[in-house]
Amino acid sequence: MKQLNSTLEFKNAVQLLLGTDVLIVEEQYWKVNQQVHIHSWLVNYPEQNLPSQFGKLVCANSSDELFDVSLNYLQHHFTECSTARVFAIQFDADFIAQWNLETLLAETAFNENHNGLQIVLCKHTRLLLDELQAVSHEGSFPERLLQMELSLQLLRKAVNYIGSINEVHSVPACSFLSNNTERDKVMQAREILQLEYDQTVTIRELSRRVAINECYLKKGFKAMFGKTINEFQQDLRINKAKKLLQIEGYTVSEVAHTLGYSSISHFSTAFKKATNMKPCELLK
Repeated sequence: MKQLNSTLEFKNAVQLLLGTDVLIVEEQYWKVNQQVHIHSWLVNYPEQNLPSQFGKLVCANSSDELFDVSLNYLQHHFTECSTARVFAIQFDADFIAQWNLETLLAETAFNENHNGLQIVLCKHTRLLLDELQAVSHEGSFPERLLQMELSLQLLRKAVNYIGSINEVHSVPACSFLSNNTERDKVMQAREILQLEYDQTVTIRELSRRVAINECYLKKGFKAMFGKTINEFQQDLRINKAKKLLQIEGYTVSEVAHTLGYSSISHFSTAFKKATNMKPCELLK
């Protein structure tokens, strides 16, 4: 491991995500194999005001039919004030060439993507990055296999995300979604709902938290996910209720309380409307 304690250094991945020179206090580099490399930096952000967590997928042509792929992530380092962890996972052209060009170019992520396409740093992505950082960098063969598995999971999530957000471009009422920043705000709204399914999050509060107009949020959410915000919230809670009743052995009263319903009656009515069943019918 290389320690850099007192000099301002400039790194491509760091500049890509933060857009400025920063103080790098720790740097790590290791090879998963000859074709996949990982770089990690712990950085101090000079303005004491870290930007939001996010990632970028970048493709760089190495020849007419070959290109490198780089996954870059900015993750807040919550145990130390005003610091962040920057990751760069590099897949060399020889590794990407395992798949034929036609298959690759069918994905939005690999088309004219030289400056990088932004991806949301969801809860699952953060967990994958934490696990990747925790695996021994000088590890055994099984540990190297785990590093490869985690790197590929991150690549798959990034490619799927970029593909899904570009499916909405043809919706006339939501032309604002052609803007990466606005799409990311709608994605962030969905992540908040997924994390806080047991709370009553109003559309007004949600729009304020992701800094987007309420009307745009409602239209964009429906266009991207095929459901209204209220329908999405209800589906999350009902699916969680099924799991609690069937698998974890909760009572109907416990489920209603856990999921934030105002009463057992309110929960039972919502459950019956969504599933055409009474909650008690799913009890173990």
